[in-house]
Amino acid sequence: MLDSKVAEATFQATLLNGLSGVCAQGITAYRNKSFDEVEIESILRFIVYSILVTPPNYKWQEFLERKFPSRTPVNEPSPVSSKSPEKQAQQGTQVVPVKDRLNLTNTAAKFLLDQIFGAPLNTLAFLYLMGGMAFQSQAQIWSNIQRDFWPMLIAGYRVWPIIGLLNLSVVPFDYRQLVGSTAGLFWGIFLSLNKMT
Repeated sequence: MLDSKVAEATFQATLLNGLSGVCAQGITAYRNKSFDEVEIESILRFIVYSILVTPPNYKWQEFLERKFPSRTPVNEPSPVSSKSPEKQAQQGTQVVPVKDRLNLTNTAAKFLLDQIFGAPLNTLAFLYLMGGMAFQSQAQIWSNIQRDFWPMLIAGYRVWPIIGLLNLSVVPFDYRQLVGSTAGLFWGIFLSLNKMT
């Protein structure tokens, strides 16, 4: 059973990836001035793909955040006192709130790990799962991987690093999947229009 945050992220990603498939099909129909080449199966593949890959991706990002927190305390709170905050205020003792700041080392570590491991694995998963859902043979899927892996990964490196940096440095963890899925809407349109599905 998925926890509620993973389920919410999966729902959002599925909705947005389904929408990317619809948009790509609409663009194709507009270009061809015909609905003859509209592929409902392609839209369904994007939906199923999102359902399958969002939970492990969410858990990967959760793991990275746990190991390398984006924000770390600047100073420690004052030692715990048995006095209530009201009594401390009456005696002139100041309660120091904990402040945090962006941890550049942790952010860089997460970014590099995600780009070195996450991006290639997601590209491989995309090609493999899309081929499998199109009922292609293992030989055809392997051929697709050999042909499309590097071009797709390199194209992704032109887009995803900037989104990843913004996500890791500015966006709170609970909203990162939504930001990534929103960017994925446009990425999905690109992949569909370039027949990488």
